[in-house]
Amino acid sequence: MVDANEEKTPEEIIPEKQIEAKIEDLENEIEEVKMAFEMKKLALDRMQLSTALRKNLEESNIQNSELMENMKHILKLNKIIMTSQQESWDLEAKLLNVKKKRFELKRASEQKFLEVQTEKNKQKDDLDSMENSDKIKTLKQKLQMEIQITTVIQHVFQNLILGSKVNWAEDSALKETVLQLEKNLTMI
Repeated sequence: MVDANEEKTPEEIIPEKQIEAKIEDLENEIEEVKMAFEMKKLALDRMQLSTALRKNLEESNIQNSELMENMKHILKLNKIIMTSQQESWDLEAKLLNVKKKRFELKRASEQKFLEVQTEKNKQKDDLDSMENSDKIKTLKQKLQMEIQITTVIQHVFQNLILGSKVNWAEDSALKETVLQLEKNLTMI
C-alpha cells in the first residue's frame, strides 16, 4: 500500500527502462551465442564426417573418383559455409554495436532534454519571483506617479500656450512642442 501511494518521478522510471533494455540485450546476446555455438558444432561435425569418409575411402583403396570428387566438393562447400557464417557473425556484431551506440545517444538526448526542461522551469520560477518582488512593485508605483506628474505638466504647458493666444500652428518650433505635449505617456 505504501508503494501504491508513492508517485514515481521520471528519474526513477528511466532507470527501470534502462534495466529492462539491458536485460533484453543480454538475453539476445545469450541466444546469439547459443545459436553460434550450435552452428559451429554442426559445421565441425560435417567437416569431421567428411574427413572420416575421405580417410575411410583412401584406406579402402576404392578408386571411385566420382565419390572422391563429391567428397572434395563437400569439404570445399563446408569451408565456404564456415567463412560465410563468420562474416555473418561479424556483421551482427557490428549491428549490435550500432544499436548500443544508438541507445546511448537516445539516453543522452533524454538526459539533455530533462536538463533543459529543468533549467527552463528554474528560469520561469526566477522570473515569476522577480516580478512579484516588493522592489519591482515599488519601482512600478514610482514610475506611474512620475508619469502622472509629467502628464499634468504637459497639460499645464499646453494650456499656457493655448491661453496665451499665440498662433502656434505657424511657428514650427512651437507647433512641434505642442504636438509633443499631446503624447500619452501612459502607453509607455
